[in-house]
Amino acid sequence: MTVPVLVEADASGGDISAWRGLDTGQTGLVSLAAASRMSVPVQTPITADAWAETGVVNASAADATLRHAVEVPGGLRVVTAPADPLEAGRAVAMLAHNPSLLRAGHVTVLDVGRAVPGSAGAALLRHADVVIALTDPGEVGNAARLRACAPVLASLREEGIRVGLAVAASCPHPDHEVSQIASGLPVWGRIPHDPTGAALVRGEHHPPTRVRDRVAAWRSQRRDPDSLEWMPLIKAAKALAELCDDFSWIGLDSKPQRAVEVSAA
Repeated sequence: MTVPVLVEADASGGDISAWRGLDTGQTGLVSLAAASRMSVPVQTPITADAWAETGVVNASAADATLRHAVEVPGGLRVVTAPADPLEAGRAVAMLAHNPSLLRAGHVTVLDVGRAVPGSAGAALLRHADVVIALTDPGEVGNAARLRACAPVLASLREEGIRVGLAVAASCPHPDHEVSQIASGLPVWGRIPHDPTGAALVRGEHHPPTRVRDRVAAWRSQRRDPDSLEWMPLIKAAKALAELCDDFSWIGLDSKPQRAVEVSAA
């Protein structure tokens, strides 16, 4: 079983702990960055039996990153970043210089935030297999940032890294015009405006529990209230994940590194 891990590697600071009300203790981006500098693990390794109790099997290669992650409702494992930009920035820079733990034999998804050229987040992108830049060229500021970052993203492609765009649905321009702005980068998907799906990501969406509430929810939506597939945002994210998974079978010019990175232009 492959255990995907989301690493919040935004040098401007993280949001997930605040969204979810998490007390991560000694785990998180800072501990992962510190471990990346060590020749031996900084914590006691977690046994395969311990991971099996949580539904994770064959975790001998995966626990290097999982050891610094927390599990949020829904089963996602997340390495959270501190809210302090100074502390987060130092940790991201350290990971950019020592990325080996991010390639521990499983899928690592990095959210690097705004990948400014020359930044630590941009440096992390060079260790990826696939890069997805999230942007909204229909908004003037985003369009300008996309143009500024386009040469950097194009250079990643020259290095054998697959790079594509995820465009906010509010963008009025067709895919081929967006691609022209971004030096020919392909548009892989459109991210819909979905308040319910966004609330789920932030930990603010809770399915109804009482029977009468569940029946009312089904009648209003004609959907299983426990299902996530009907949420447009979740469907779009799943489609992008499947596309990245397909790329892993196509083959890359460089050696597979088992890291999928997500950034916002």
